[in-house]
Amino acid sequence: MIGDEIYGGSWCSALLLRLYESLTLSDRATPADLIYVMAGKMERKNYGLELYQAGLSPRLVLGVGRFEVSKMYRVALEHAVVEELTALRDKTPADQRHFFVKLDPSGVSIEKRLLRRWSTYGEILDLQDWLKAKNVRRVMVISTDVHLRRVALTCTRVFRGTPVEFLYCPVPPRFGSPKKDGWWTRPGDRRFVIKELMKLMGYRVILFLPASASRRLMRLKD
Repeated sequence: MIGDEIYGGSWCSALLLRLYESLTLSDRATPADLIYVMAGKMERKNYGLELYQAGLSPRLVLGVGRFEVSKMYRVALEHAVVEELTALRDKTPADQRHFFVKLDPSGVSIEKRLLRRWSTYGEILDLQDWLKAKNVRRVMVISTDVHLRRVALTCTRVFRGTPVEFLYCPVPPRFGSPKKDGWWTRPGDRRFVIKELMKLMGYRVILFLPASASRRLMRLKD
């Protein structure tokens, strides 16, 4: 385990905590037209469901990536929904397996989506496409805390000039890792945070290039 002794004690711990915080955003969960949960960790989906069931939005969309379907039994959804999602995955080509699980007062539905790239950027571009025909002005985005700075940067770039407002709400620590305190002492948390830092640095360069250059560097599909 890598501890404070290796990192130089309390002053270094304070710097590492500040590094962690520089990757995060933490808006208060308040009513919105839509709760959108970024694909990825299962705890994101359970927290999104919790907020939806608390009445903070009439609509919830869970982003489900190609490797997540087999883990959806961990999410508090009816078994029939997970079975339907699994059946849809099995008849979908591997490179097209991205889905929305949508909840609203009419019930639960599943929609197959086609990302132009498997990335945060590709997912936000897809969200932009999906919202074009929707009467949505305020979106609460749910993700892991250290992912949200990059999500916000991407939304700002992709949705510039539109009236859509975003809230960026992190999954609370009670739902799972990573956890801020002592993140550098745990290999899994350490890898997650460092990878996120490197990705954010790359996004800050790429997303503020001319749009054509950004799209080439992001290797978007037509």
